[in-house]
Amino acid sequence: MKPAAGFERADSPGGHARRKSELVILRLLPGTSPLHRLWAGTKLLIVTVLAVLVSVQPTWLTLLAVTVVIGAGLVIARVPLGAFPRLPRWVWVLFAVGGLLTLRSSAAPVVHAGGLDLSLGGLGQWALFGALGIALIVAALLVAWTTPLGEVAPALARLATPLRWLRLPVDEWVVAVGLAIRCLPLLLDEIRTLVAVRRLRHRRSPAPRVSFRRAFANSVREGHDLLTTAIVVALRRAQDLAEAIEARGGVAWTPGSKAGPGPADVVTFAIVAAVR
Repeated sequence: MKPAAGFERADSPGGHARRKSELVILRLLPGTSPLHRLWAGTKLLIVTVLAVLVSVQPTWLTLLAVTVVIGAGLVIARVPLGAFPRLPRWVWVLFAVGGLLTLRSSAAPVVHAGGLDLSLGGLGQWALFGALGIALIVAALLVAWTTPLGEVAPALARLATPLRWLRLPVDEWVVAVGLAIRCLPLLLDEIRTLVAVRRLRHRRSPAPRVSFRRAFANSVREGHDLLTTAIVVALRRAQDLAEAIEARGGVAWTPGSKAGPGPADVVTFAIVAAVR
């Protein structure tokens, strides 16, 4: 039986390529490992420490230390290569364009080529900050791959215990963060559906040859339309969720998991501090 027009079978080459190109995050990897068994709060603290470290001291030595920690975590968690998301090409194009623009900065050393002053220092800084950003994203993904979503909010509530002494609304903050984390996969599914609908609408229409400026303007317009639609969908989902919560009597915080740090968490945090 042939698939309907505009659709592809999941086991067909096109469907397999489409599935591999999807951006998949916040998915717990099956199986178990020492990193899976760590308390969620420990992993959140380690990622926070790494983020503060690269913000205060963004150097190549810091990048090496962060890479060692993240690489060890990937090996311990036995993360397969297929778990890494495939970013669209335009992300790498924008990254390359940013690197080319930094060549026109004034950061030393500056070389002269073809009558132009090219800043190798600016290009090096761009590469450093880009690598640090990618490292932090992988660290956050590693936490998502090894931590059930239901354990994040209780861990945040326990970590924020000192803030309760200042009479801050910690429980409300934790509930908001927990709801946002759980709703993020739904929002990604909505955006993926919108992108699929756009592809179906333009699949059969012939593509006339247009100038580069016209093609760029069309791309910007389509991106604006998709972004606007995604925001409207997110607001509608948020309104539905708020009405459902209000109908059930409001937000009631439940501590959920009572897991806490253990000896393995202390040892892991000490090893990360030693690597620093």
